[in-house]
Amino acid sequence: MKSKLPHSKDLKHVIVTNKSYGAKLRGTKIYYVGKKPKQLQRDGAIKFGKHILETLGRRFGKEFRWIITPETDAISHSYGIYRVHTSMRLLDRMNQESFDRTRDIKNDIVRRFFSIAYPLEFTDRITTVYVPGSLAALLRDNVAPKLSGEDRDALQKFLPRFIASESIKSVNLLKAATQIRSLKELASELEAAISTGHGESWWQNFVRTKILIIQQGYIRAIEKMNIAVGNTKFPDFSLVTHDNYLDILEIKKPDTPLLKLDASRNNHYADPELSRAVIQVENYIENVARQADAVRTYILDNYGLTLKVVRPRGIILAGNAASFQTQKERDDFRLLAHGLKNITIVTYDELLARLRNYIKVLEESSPKRSKK
Repeated sequence: MKSKLPHSKDLKHVIVTNKSYGAKLRGTKIYYVGKKPKQLQRDGAIKFGKHILETLGRRFGKEFRWIITPETDAISHSYGIYRVHTSMRLLDRMNQESFDRTRDIKNDIVRRFFSIAYPLEFTDRITTVYVPGSLAALLRDNVAPKLSGEDRDALQKFLPRFIASESIKSVNLLKAATQIRSLKELASELEAAISTGHGESWWQNFVRTKILIIQQGYIRAIEKMNIAVGNTKFPDFSLVTHDNYLDILEIKKPDTPLLKLDASRNNHYADPELSRAVIQVENYIENVARQADAVRTYILDNYGLTLKVVRPRGIILAGNAASFQTQKERDDFRLLAHGLKNITIVTYDELLARLRNYIKVLEESSPKRSKK
């Protein structure tokens, strides 16, 4: 049953004069209900007092009163003032945890330094006793960048043991949540980069390092096939599909022009830059198909993969369909893209849409955390 909050006329207070609070908090009133708690001194000194006032100040500014009560923990708001009621029972629990942690920390420090100073007599380093809830309090979004090398090593050792101890449902939930979060961050990164105006080399590096994550269905990236067959040119970048076929990927920029207008006929045709990319990929496809045995041997020797090099599929990543101003442009581009026999043209906004659709599928099919 919730205790009734005290009326303001029932409150008494002490004024902070203790030097440990610092000049900023000096003069602050600490209120209490009934008889003054033994732990609260006349100068305002009380364990955690300084930290509580600083915490409340960060949250409520100057518009708050801290009130120590026998049993009530509650926050009320009236006349522009937040009244934070903290029970002695809660303060006692905080004091006990502080005592336990301080004792364990000091013991751990002694053991650790003794093991260095007296290695023969003190060989084992006993880890501090874990206080439940500490990890939850620490694991915030801003923690990851601050982790030391030692922290990361400890996490890498701990996580497999943690996952092994959890149920299959919990493990699947953890994997799904981690994958969805990573993909969402990647989608945001891709969306921001599309409008930034990076050069072609930047995009080639970005796509090469991310494509196996962005586009599902590929299992390996093959860069710069170094095969000496006369003057035959091979693609700089290829992808191995899940069923062991080869795709050739040509990477251009998001602002690569896709269409030109034939005003006399009111139709659009492929921009010369896009046409050059199409011809280049067609040549790559022809060369790989003609030298299929050499390509198969190279990839087997260098990547340990046995491929079915029949006639590769060409993919050109270029442009942004969002730049089209009219439905006529969209229709003509569709006719152009679908008219190519061996090559698929993928725009950057289409690639982003595929990624977001995959995230949506993951979210809908991933294990749901049960609600209590």
